[in-house]
Amino acid sequence: MDKFNVEAFLQFVSKDKRTLEMFRYLINNSYLRVVNYHNTNPVDAERFEAEIKYYSEHFVSVTLKDLDTFFETKVWPYDKPGLIPAIFEGFRNHYDIILPILNKYNFTGWFYLPSFFMDIPVEEQIPFSDSHELTVTNQEMYPDKRVALNWEEVKEIASRHEICCHTGNHFQISKETSDEDMHREIVESKKRLEEHIGREVEVFCWLYGEEYSYNVRAHKHLKEAGYKYVVSNLKLEKIK
Repeated sequence: MDKFNVEAFLQFVSKDKRTLEMFRYLINNSYLRVVNYHNTNPVDAERFEAEIKYYSEHFVSVTLKDLDTFFETKVWPYDKPGLIPAIFEGFRNHYDIILPILNKYNFTGWFYLPSFFMDIPVEEQIPFSDSHELTVTNQEMYPDKRVALNWEEVKEIASRHEICCHTGNHFQISKETSDEDMHREIVESKKRLEEHIGREVEVFCWLYGEEYSYNVRAHKHLKEAGYKYVVSNLKLEKIK
């Protein structure tokens, strides 16, 4: 077997900032892990259950209250690391497939919702999905064409799990985005979720998982909205 070349490996890893950060977090025994889910189709239900069962045995689920305590005390209060199943896009199959599995194992999911998706009329949801990078992989599962969660389902999810804002329209906020569009996608989107679930939404996630520092112009909107945290592909950061 060839000898492992540490120097070559580090040179390779260091070429990409995100890869380097991910490697650093892993070797430093980070307290939190995140596993992302998008469509949760029936064909994968057995695998999902095996995964959530494994998480429940080897990790602790994480609530916003846990996160608040961790940031305040700088001490992770559990013997096991935390794991967040991050469930993106607000698809109806989340309610039908993965939600019962999370509930069965009493494991907290974090649902990242484009908050205006639930308001799209049923007959327009598939065209809206196609034009907003919301890839629906199981249209045949729902002959009625409703592929988004409805507000009753969102409210039920919110009773046991964390609801986070993933913009309003699954909208990519760039450094050139107007203040009007940022306000709609950051501030108004949060208010829409809160109107329906009856409690505060404290976590925001950019489309494509950018970091908090990604767009300084957006900071005033994040603060105006009252978010506590921004989630990126590699970090969960507290808003300053």
